[in-house]
Amino acid sequence: MLVEKFIASFSEAPTELILDFDATDDRVHGKQEGRFFHGYYGDWCFLPLYVFCGEQLLVSYLRPSNIDAAKHSWAILPCWSKGCAKSGPR
Repeated sequence: MLVEKFIASFSEAPTELILDFDATDDRVHGKQEGRFFHGYYGDWCFLPLYVFCGEQLLVSYLRPSNIDAAKHSWAILPCWSKGCAKSGPR
């Protein structure tokens, strides 16, 4: 459904899409499962991965912070592409 809303937001098919993959800290307060101390941020947190196209949020994926910031990017990209191909113009 999110893919369909994204595609419907264009009056005509764009010639290109620029996807921005961003990981950022989501600090936790307490002892939630999956939290880890992240040295860069200096706190206990999760490290969600966000994917934007312009100002539109396409993916929000909550992850523990004990992983590389780019992890899962290559898994999300083909899933998103397949969704666009299924929902896009024929």
